[in-house]
Amino acid sequence: MKRKIILASHGELSKGLADTARMIIGNVAAEIQCYCLKPGQTADSFAKELTAEIMAEPEQEFVILSDLYGASVCSALSALLVYPNVRLFTGMNINMLLVICLEYPEKLSDEDIQKIVLDARSGIKALSASDLAVDAEDF
Repeated sequence: MKRKIILASHGELSKGLADTARMIIGNVAAEIQCYCLKPGQTADSFAKELTAEIMAEPEQEFVILSDLYGASVCSALSALLVYPNVRLFTGMNINMLLVICLEYPEKLSDEDIQKIVLDARSGIKALSASDLAVDAEDF
């Protein structure tokens, strides 16, 4: 099954995330498409465009990452979950995107999805100076 990864955000966040992924992993991230909601636009219009694409390509998996749970972009795109070839993540971050691109090149299972969410969360840390202390024995 072919796959398309769609990054959807308020403003230019999705473009920045895609640029970062391409910088880190190169052409592996070629399957990424970005949607940036701008003032005056509605997320529903993008969801309608995407619906036509999803219906036209039922053999392709659409992995959608959105920026903010419960916000307009995620809410509009959640209507696409009626299609069996759509997977939707929210709270996207670079860990999530890199894990999907590098470790899951095939169709995502429900188990894969749970692992991806755990991996994405694992990259979120609050650091303090003591976390940065280097023990001389480490060298």
